[in-house]
Amino acid sequence: MARKYYFARIEGKTPKYYWTVGILGALVLGWLVASYIRFVEGMYLTGMSHSVPWAGCKVLFVLFVGLSAGSFILSALAAIFKQKEYKVLSRVGGYVAILFMLGALAILLTDEGRPDRVLLLFVPGNINPRSMLSLNAFIYTSYITCGILYLWAQLREKEKVATALGIVATVLAVGVHSGTGFLFSIANGREAFFTPITPIAFVVAALSSGTGIAMIILYTTFKLTKRTIDMKFFIQLRRILTGLIFFVIYLMTIEHLTHLYVPEHQEAEFYIFGGGFFTWAFWGGLIGIGGLIPIILLLNPATRDKMKWILTASALHVFGVLCERMIIVLPGQFLPQPIMPGYEIGSAFRDGVITNYLPSVAEWTQIVGVIALVALLYILGLRMLPLLPVEGKYIKE
Repeated sequence: MARKYYFARIEGKTPKYYWTVGILGALVLGWLVASYIRFVEGMYLTGMSHSVPWAGCKVLFVLFVGLSAGSFILSALAAIFKQKEYKVLSRVGGYVAILFMLGALAILLTDEGRPDRVLLLFVPGNINPRSMLSLNAFIYTSYITCGILYLWAQLREKEKVATALGIVATVLAVGVHSGTGFLFSIANGREAFFTPITPIAFVVAALSSGTGIAMIILYTTFKLTKRTIDMKFFIQLRRILTGLIFFVIYLMTIEHLTHLYVPEHQEAEFYIFGGGFFTWAFWGGLIGIGGLIPIILLLNPATRDKMKWILTASALHVFGVLCERMIIVLPGQFLPQPIMPGYEIGSAFRDGVITNYLPSVAEWTQIVGVIALVALLYILGLRMLPLLPVEGKYIKE
């Protein structure tokens, strides 16, 4: 008789569970209140400006899209490639992928001055096949729909249906984050954005950060629900994560070296590496904290097979990818657009000068609130849906 995983809901009746729900609910309420105030009072309450329309919340949006894509691809390993050992995270990974994408869309809706206008993207006369913003509206909704159907097939144990949907959703997951990368890479009016490497770098960083967050969520959930899980899962995922981190660093190195070689992009590179905040974010956040330290922890014989160091490396790498997203999103907007090359441009809207940005209290409230929303829906889902195996034994056939 073939061995299999048996999934069950958590009870969720302890005081700690109710306290967690209450605290997360309060943070979500703060997000709704801050979003409403911004909608009524106007965008002047934020640190955004004419030059910086994509700010702190959008950095979290890009990170969430990547975490969603990476989590889903990991979740689909069991269904697509019949790797039975990954069945332990197939349901949780699929559910988390949906939640991260919903969180990303919640950011988009509540970080705009007119969130109702999102419906215009689906009006036939407004669809523009040359616009990635227009195309992404359909890619995102298709991805979420397919993800929900995939999770339904997993819960119903319809293996053939789950396999088919897993293949489609995996293609969409790659398309989702590639499409997000294209938003920046095709902006040839922004020196720091324009590069064909960005879509690839986005997908690879999504896989690495998705692997890291999957390990953190999986271990923490099993630990808090007092369920056991075999260390072999994390040994395998640790190997995958190590290779992906090397790939992330390689792509970022190639991208910036290429920009340094091309005269039109040198001003942007000198700005990023000129000794300011983004220089520290790149070398300290991405390369150091998010790259080299995790690699050392994951390769060092003294630490590579110990759970606390694997999780530490995973958390550090997710932070590093957050820094990478910030380096991509913000500096390209701070630098002025070369509207008339060779001439100095000045206006009341601060065209032609390097601008800056600092998140306001309202924006921080929204950022924390959306993170709380994803966490709240996750722990509620654990109680309502059989997402976790009763026992996380390593089953490989």
